[in-house]
Amino acid sequence: MMKRLLLAGLLAAVILPVAAQPYRKSYAVPTPTEEVLRIRRSSAWTPSTPDPVQLPASVDNSTLKFFPKVFNQQGGSCAQSSGIRYLFTYEMNRVRGLDAQASDENTYSYFFTWNFLNEGIDQGGFAEQGLNIAKQQGAMSLADFPDPTFISGYIWASGYDKYIRAMHNRVKEIFTIDATTQEGIDLARRYLYDAGNGSPHGGILTYSALANGWTFDTDYSGPSQTGYNYLLTKLATDGAHAMTIVGYDDTVEFNDGQQTHRGAFIVVNSYGEWWGDRGRYYLPYYFFLTDRTPSVLSHEFTGCSCTEYTPKVIFRVKVSYTSRNDLAFTMGVADKPYAVTPTITVQPPIAINQGGDHPMQGEYVDNGNTIELAFDFSEVADRYAGYAEPKYFLSITRSEIGKLGSGTLDAFSVVDARDADHPQTYTCELENPVPLEMGANLFSIATTALQTTSASAVSWIDNFGVPFTSPYVLRTASGKYAKFSVTDYDAGSGRLTIRYLYQHDGSRNLNSLSD
Repeated sequence: MMKRLLLAGLLAAVILPVAAQPYRKSYAVPTPTEEVLRIRRSSAWTPSTPDPVQLPASVDNSTLKFFPKVFNQQGGSCAQSSGIRYLFTYEMNRVRGLDAQASDENTYSYFFTWNFLNEGIDQGGFAEQGLNIAKQQGAMSLADFPDPTFISGYIWASGYDKYIRAMHNRVKEIFTIDATTQEGIDLARRYLYDAGNGSPHGGILTYSALANGWTFDTDYSGPSQTGYNYLLTKLATDGAHAMTIVGYDDTVEFNDGQQTHRGAFIVVNSYGEWWGDRGRYYLPYYFFLTDRTPSVLSHEFTGCSCTEYTPKVIFRVKVSYTSRNDLAFTMGVADKPYAVTPTITVQPPIAINQGGDHPMQGEYVDNGNTIELAFDFSEVADRYAGYAEPKYFLSITRSEIGKLGSGTLDAFSVVDARDADHPQTYTCELENPVPLEMGANLFSIATTALQTTSASAVSWIDNFGVPFTSPYVLRTASGKYAKFSVTDYDAGSGRLTIRYLYQHDGSRNLNSLSD
């Protein structure tokens, strides 16, 4: 299997003449996940400035500096190639006013999201899934996650700093435009022109269609203002594919054999610059208005807005494990330093039983079982703003999915930067890597200063010299928490019995008291 993947990667990398098209694997139309359906149901786009606008005859946003270089995707990564490499890169640079091709820091890695979503095999998905990762966790740049040579390996990035830098690059909103009518076509044109808010530069959109068996006029010489010579003349019959709408040209003409229709979207593909006309082609509006088979040509365009973001609370986790899809991570916080379970929990959108039966970093990586991950916990920071002494929790649930792996938690810390002027880093003290057992493995970090606690006679006996029956919790000098009760008090001799109920060692275990 691996040899076949390596061979496919080599074939995809060959530079061919414009007239030739290499064999491309046909990918089945995927079934939308509940996550994708939820986003589509709740994200219809409308202009924020709804007053009518006189649209120009053409717009081509692929010529703007915000758009990255046209590239040749690997494997079934088209949804992330379109959604992250093209759409997210363009929109993030549009926010920042940066040139996508000036630096690898300004172009974003489609492999970063794809390898969390593809279950460790060569298969497709949906742009919304990657955009949702970028919304909750961020997107990693090519500077931190360069395109690998081959799809084999299904690599995950390692390094706290890389994940934290990614957290600053965020999707703000994901939305959908329905292009089943002329009104929908006009709405998309408006977004491409000025993003619906009077912006000097419009946005771009991603959509999907079948892409095997389609037909083009490869020497289109009819009217146009944007000058491309590739025109789609017949829809495909097989092979799901996602592509990117970067503009439109109302002057382009298409004849269906009976009459001439005017207007087309400008589409950028991810098959390399040698494909089409510099990687581009015209897609007539006609097909959206006449074809009603969504699996052949989707009428749902997906877009996003982006924002610069500063994370407030970050969980840093280092694990060594041999089969990453066994593991699911959950972050949590409680309002008491002696709490044994969290009161608020959040799961990150990555590393949740994902990635297939591979080492944590993927195959063919030196020390690939060990990875440093960072998760953003900021979304719930306001919910526990009143916690005077928060206690952070990390749960790593180990399941058997595919082959059963094994491994350890090597490090866990929390960076709390809610007070930007005085950020704090709290560390779970682990003397040695802790083996991960089947089921939930709970680790915690108390954020209070450690000090000795004592009890006075008034607090543990009543007016008749009888000990209270309720238990007590104290923090020991070593920073551990002990729960105890007092019994058999003899006032004459001053002797009593202290019954220890448990000791919490600050990580994951309840042990007998040792200090």
